[in-house]
Order: sequence, then C-alpha cells, then structure tokens
Amino acid sequence: MKTKHLIIIILLAFTASFCSAQENYEKTAKLIHGTWQLDSLYIGGQNLPEPLMRKVYEKMRESNKFTTYNFSEDGKYINATKASTTEGTWELSQSADTLTLILPDKTITNKILQISSDSLSIEPQNETKEVENCKIFMVRKKEDAE
Repeated sequence: MKTKHLIIIILLAFTASFCSAQENYEKTAKLIHGTWQLDSLYIGGQNLPEPLMRKVYEKMRESNKFTTYNFSEDGKYINATKASTTEGTWELSQSADTLTLILPDKTITNKILQISSDSLSIEPQNETKEVENCKIFMVRKKEDAE
C-alpha cells in the first residue's frame, strides 16, 4: 500500500514540475518576443591598451543608438546595426534558460542571465574562448513596449 502511495506522489510531483517548466518556457518566450535595443556590452578577460579601450567605448556609445535585436513570434531573428543586418532564427531551450541564435554562418548559444518586460541580458557561451565573460544588456525598444 505504501509503495502505491509513493508512486502516486512521485507521478503528481513529476506532473506539477512539468507544468511549471512549461509555464516558465511560455512566459520567457512571450517576454523575448519583440524588438530590443542594445543598452551596454561587457567584455571581460581583455587586456587592451588605454587608447584602444577609449576608442571601443566611444564606438559602443554610438552603436547603442543603432543596434537592435528583433525576436519575432515565428522564430525569426534580425540583428540590425548602422552598418549591417543579420537575419536568422532563434530558439529557446525547454528549460527557458538558453537562447540559441541560428545565423547563416554560425550558431550562438546564449545563457539568459535576466529577463523582464523591459530588459534582457544574455551571456554568449563561446566554446572557443575567443572572448571570455562577455555579457550583452538590452532594453525593450520604446515603441515596442507600447
């Protein structure tokens, strides 16, 4: 009799866990949909000379105004900058903690650090370690929030 109750409890716990994970996935996917604007970028592990760092900082301040990321509900992804536009698709992991961008020339896996209705921060998971400890901070584009 105890074994029967234990099996029922385990099945109920598994079902509740699955439903909660599905709700989290749907909530996160809904939050990602829309157009985001680059707010700031952090690149750690780089030892750049001061003049070059200043130049990178100035370019970054300028690019904030022109860099957008669009995640459409149908899975299309568009990254637009002042100089170019990159199109591809995006996927959210079932655990809703990883955002994968499938681009024409590469696939980028990003850990979702934080997401809300007005901000999104991700950390590219770079297997080659070309850039370590990089974080991208975005804010929802103003006209998209309305």
